[in-house]
Amino acid sequence: MKQQSVKSEIISFLRNEGMSVHDLATVKQLQATSKKLHPQILLNGARTIICYGVPIPKGVIYAKSNNLDLYWRYCNMQYRTLDSVSNRLCLYLEEKDCSATPIYSCFPWKIANREFLGHLPLVYWAQEAGLGRLSKCGLLATPRYGTRILLGGVATTQQLPPDEKIKEDICPSNCFDCIDACPAQAIRKTGKVDHNMCIRQSSSNPLLELVLDNELIRKKYPFDKILNTVAVDDHGTYSCFECLRACPLNIR
Repeated sequence: MKQQSVKSEIISFLRNEGMSVHDLATVKQLQATSKKLHPQILLNGARTIICYGVPIPKGVIYAKSNNLDLYWRYCNMQYRTLDSVSNRLCLYLEEKDCSATPIYSCFPWKIANREFLGHLPLVYWAQEAGLGRLSKCGLLATPRYGTRILLGGVATTQQLPPDEKIKEDICPSNCFDCIDACPAQAIRKTGKVDHNMCIRQSSSNPLLELVLDNELIRKKYPFDKILNTVAVDDHGTYSCFECLRACPLNIR
């Protein structure tokens, strides 16, 4: 009963913070997660992952002009909002005598096998929590907002009752529009996405290129340290979001 009460309080907290979607997954539900990406790496004794998100307006994605600029600015502002909510939720949870660690929405990144990853795979935990299902393009597809959703999260030692996963596929099995639209051909029909190819096509950062041209800096700092300090937030921009524009789930 106490766990259900705490869960209700968290849901109210997230609603008051303007989070349009929110659900919980218990850590034991996703045993297949790589040990390098498991919540225990971030927080010893983690029992629950709390996932939430905000939608991207259709008017941003399908704007008649300057849609990439609008998308870049909207996402960067919302990433800050989501990260601030994560910080406040951690403090809120720790007032209830448990520990909590934010899972930030975008940066910092880590690089593993030429793939760019967050500290924890939020899309997988959001699927476990029942927010949606993974789509072919690697984004989370939600029943209401399609793939136009930005995610945030928190790992906590608080044991909370999980929400049910969505069992039915949201991404139509016979739809390959995102694959056909991808200019980098980074999306496979198997659902595997080449993150390295995708990021090279979908983002640009003149400042990062300038820094990487400096041999002394490259030798002194690991690439992910350079990436997380130079490429973060407003330092870069987006140059492609064709998978979002092509997805029929986002138009309805």
